[in-house]
Amino acid sequence: MTPDLLGKILALLCALIWAAAVIFFKLAGDSIRPLPLNLYKTALTSALLLPLLLWTGVPLIPPALSYSQWLALAASGILGVAFADTLFFACLNRIGAGMAAIVDCLYAPFVMTATWLFLYEKPSLPQFGGAALVIAAVLLTAYKSNGEPPAKRILSGILYGAAGMAIMAGSIVLMRPALDHAPVFWVIELRMLAALAVLLLMFAWQKDRRQQLAPLWRKGSRFYAFWGTILGNLIAMSLWVEAFKLTSVNSAAILNQTSTVFVVIFAAVFLKEAFTRRRLAATILAIAGCLLILPA
Repeated sequence: MTPDLLGKILALLCALIWAAAVIFFKLAGDSIRPLPLNLYKTALTSALLLPLLLWTGVPLIPPALSYSQWLALAASGILGVAFADTLFFACLNRIGAGMAAIVDCLYAPFVMTATWLFLYEKPSLPQFGGAALVIAAVLLTAYKSNGEPPAKRILSGILYGAAGMAIMAGSIVLMRPALDHAPVFWVIELRMLAALAVLLLMFAWQKDRRQQLAPLWRKGSRFYAFWGTILGNLIAMSLWVEAFKLTSVNSAAILNQTSTVFVVIFAAVFLKEAFTRRRLAATILAIAGCLLILPA
């Protein structure tokens, strides 16, 4: 087996495992609020990544990073993990895994916009067309078949998801320059620790902290949160990193995008969410839009 083929297989496997993680997070979110769920997920990931760094011999303080790059990575973690992931969980709770997967495709046009504004990479005409397709997909899945506007809960879920993807895109662009000077897993750990510090502060301001943490002591809820974290933040993330090492960035990104299809299918099978023709059409539009946005 060639390295390129192995990379493509890992990218596809990453999409499959991430889709499974989303289902676990949705099940956990049925009883755990977004903030404590994100706090648990981030704390567990941080704790598990540290021994991995030590085992692989990654230096705890990379010498090549400047002070501004440290700040950029920390800010990236606060935005992309503390805020964006909390918004993603809120979106997941309100609109379900299948619709959330389609809304998550807004990430691609948001990254395109952020790189245009901050890295001065001007989008091509097909990329603008791809962004329009993704927006059309979100509108198609949001509005009812008779043309009526979405219910307030659906609308709020879509807005939470869109805001989360916008913040996530900004955080990725923010950390991009530092990736050339530090190991990927070290970058992930720093982002997690920065996010964890902010999440702890955010949670400290909550008045009903014990009530919010109570579901985490229940066996079923903790089981879902644990496996969502293991599958999504460790296994899928490791496969994602390896895939980008072994095959082209474009090939890996395209195969990763199939997670949208897997989430929609898993949501219909395991969560009994509706799989209508409108949702199928929205899924196709969203994926087509993402493929157009991906760089050649």
